[in-house]
Amino acid sequence: MLLRIIRWFTIFYVIVLTLLLELPVAPTVSSIEQSTRGYAHLIIFALLGFLVELCRRKRSLFFWICVLCLYAVGTEVLQWLLRSICHREFDWIDVSQDVVGVLLGTLIGYFCRPLVQRLSESLDKKE
Repeated sequence: MLLRIIRWFTIFYVIVLTLLLELPVAPTVSSIEQSTRGYAHLIIFALLGFLVELCRRKRSLFFWICVLCLYAVGTEVLQWLLRSICHREFDWIDVSQDVVGVLLGTLIGYFCRPLVQRLSESLDKKE
């Protein structure tokens, strides 16, 4: 049951994340926002990598890392395609922060996965 909840939350998180990454922003961005932007990308993609690692089933970890990295590049490409509407640009720094976040999140998730699976199994036995 716990893994099912994590899977549904992951789907919800991807939908919300995609929408937020494509929201229009003001054409001028302050230097403070510019300097913290990379950390935001790193954190949101680390959470995504962590969630996907916890709930992945049969596919390999390498497969999901590739999928998540393609998703990161895809969101930047979409921002570039919609640049006249949402005032965003393709940025290699964002992509690198996204990829580092994916790798960090999946690494943490890899070590937490056995614990979550045991917890899920013990909760299922109690029901």
